[in-house]
Amino acid sequence: MLAQQYASLLAIHGTLRWFVLLSALIAIAGCLFGLAGKRPFSPLGRVPGIIYVSFLDTQILVGILLSAASPIFGLLLTDPAAVMKQRDLRSVTVEHITLMLVAAALAHIGSIRSRRTPEASASYRVAAAWYAGSLAVILIGIPWWRPLLRT
Repeated sequence: MLAQQYASLLAIHGTLRWFVLLSALIAIAGCLFGLAGKRPFSPLGRVPGIIYVSFLDTQILVGILLSAASPIFGLLLTDPAAVMKQRDLRSVTVEHITLMLVAAALAHIGSIRSRRTPEASASYRVAAAWYAGSLAVILIGIPWWRPLLRT
């Protein structure tokens, strides 16, 4: 059933990537503006970070479904040595997935730690650092040689 949905999932995954990247930039910018403006770290100030983490979680869910539907991932399960020998296949099936899970963990840690930090400026600084680290891992893990927008 998922194999029939592969093309749709791939298009959704490719489009959603831009929402993840944009929301990450907005979350980081919001933290930096909050830090520069010495604003209190309020629930409203957390909204961009929550949106970023939500888009990232949705992207990972779509990615998991895409992996389940992917013929490449099926090849990894049947012949892992062959997949590991080919850079493109290894990158998509192992490295990309691992890096994106690390990026999601960093974003979640930033969201949680920023809420638990008592001082407003420290909360903004903590969130900005963790979100920026998460974004850096995402940028490293994106297979840029693939089409940037699938339809």
